[in-house]
Amino acid sequence: MAEILHTPVDERLTQLLHQTFEVHNQISSSKTKIQRVPTFLRQNPDFAKYCIPKMISFVRKLMEALIKEAAAKLLYKIIQDNIGRLKLLFSVDVIECYVDKELIWMLFVDGCSLLYYMDKVEDHRPEKLRLKLDQLMYTYRDIMLLENQLPMELLELLSKKKGADLGFLMHNFLSGGNAKQLGMHAIKLKQNPTHILDYYRSNFVDAENGKYVMKQDDNKVDDEDIQVSLPPEDLDAPPVDRDASRFWERYKNIRDLKSAGIRVKPNKSNVLKWDNISFTSKWFGGELRLPMFLFNDNSPYYFRNMIAYEMCPDFNNNFGCSSFFSFMDSLIDDAEDVKELRLAGVFQNLLGSDEELAKFFNELGHDLPTKLFHYIRTDAVAYSKKYIQVKFQIQKHYRKRWNKWLAEARSTYFNTPWSLLAFLAALLALVLTFIQAWYAIHPKH
Repeated sequence: MAEILHTPVDERLTQLLHQTFEVHNQISSSKTKIQRVPTFLRQNPDFAKYCIPKMISFVRKLMEALIKEAAAKLLYKIIQDNIGRLKLLFSVDVIECYVDKELIWMLFVDGCSLLYYMDKVEDHRPEKLRLKLDQLMYTYRDIMLLENQLPMELLELLSKKKGADLGFLMHNFLSGGNAKQLGMHAIKLKQNPTHILDYYRSNFVDAENGKYVMKQDDNKVDDEDIQVSLPPEDLDAPPVDRDASRFWERYKNIRDLKSAGIRVKPNKSNVLKWDNISFTSKWFGGELRLPMFLFNDNSPYYFRNMIAYEMCPDFNNNFGCSSFFSFMDSLIDDAEDVKELRLAGVFQNLLGSDEELAKFFNELGHDLPTKLFHYIRTDAVAYSKKYIQVKFQIQKHYRKRWNKWLAEARSTYFNTPWSLLAFLAALLALVLTFIQAWYAIHPKH
C-alpha cells in the first residue's frame, strides 16, 4: 500500500486505465482460452469439489498409442514446431509455471493419451484401455472437467486427419464407444468447438442461441410485459411499466402450476435442447413443454463444469446452461416437484431418490448469476430471453382468476372419468326435465 501511495497519481491512473483495457480485451476475445475455474466458484467448497480431478491430473496412458518410435518423434516435433501458437490457447496462469520444454512434453503426452482414449473407450469393455470399470468411469468423468481441457487445435495437430476423423473420435467418446460399435467412421463437426467440454455443451445449447424471436401467436407476450431495463440502443421500446406487482411470481413450484391447470410435458422434438421450451395457454389450463433431462452419478460434475465454463470471462455466451438450471430451480422446491416431473416423463432420475435431485437443483440455483435477473430484458444480462418469455407467459396465465377457477373446477369435479359421466348424466336429466316441463306448460293441441 505504501508503494502505491508513493507512486505519482498520473502514473497510477495510467496503470488503472491499462488494466481496464486488458480486462475489456479479455472479455471481448473471440477465442476462449483454456483456463481455471473462476475464483468465486472455487471459493465455494460444495461447488469446487466437483471441478477437481479425482482419478488423473490427466490420463497418461500412451501404451499402444505410440508403439512406433518414429511416429512418436514425428508427433513430438509437430508440437515443438507449433508451441508458440499453442501457448496462446492457454490462460497465462495455467502455463506460467512451465518452461517450453516441459509444456511441449505435457501436451504431447496428454494429447496422444486423450486421442487414444477416445478411440478405444467402450463402456462394457474397459480392458481395452487396460482399466477396470471404476477406473474407466472416473477417467471419463475427469476428462470432462474444465481444468483438464485440451485445445481442439492440439488434437487436430495430433490426429491423423482433420475435421471428420476428429469429429468421429469426439462422438465416439461421448457415446461411450457406441459410435464405433454401430459402424460409424466419420462424423463432420457442425461447429468449431474450443475443447471437449464445449462440444458436449453444444449438444444441449445451440451455437447461435443468443437471439430469440418470439413466434406470432395467441400466447405472445408484449414487450411492455417483460421490459424492466433496456440497453441504450433500444430507443423504440415502449415505456417501462411501473407496476412492480406484475413482475412478482405468484407461483412457486410445479405443484402451484398444477393447481392452476398447467400440465408439464416433454418436448416432441429436439428433446435435449435446453432452450426448446414452450408454453401454451388454453381454456381449461395450460401446457408447459420442457426438454427431457437424464440425471446420473456424473451429472453433478458435468453440469457444474459447464456452468464454470460459461462464467469464464473470455467466453461470450448467453449462459444457456445456467439459464436452464435457474429456470428449473424456480419450478422445483422439493421431492414432490421432482416426482411430478418424473411422472410427466421430463425427468429420468438414475441417481437415487427424488430428494437428492431436488437438492441438486436447489444447491445449484444459489451459484448462478442468472438467479437475480430472470425478468430483466437486456442483452447485457446473462439470461436467455426465451426463458424470460416463457416465464411471463406462465405468469400472465397464472394471474388470471378465471383460469384458476376453471382449473380448480376441473380438478375438483372432473378429475376422474366417473365424475365426468355423472356430470353428463345429471346434465342430461336436467335437459329432459326442462323438456318435460316445457311440454307440460305448452301442451300440443
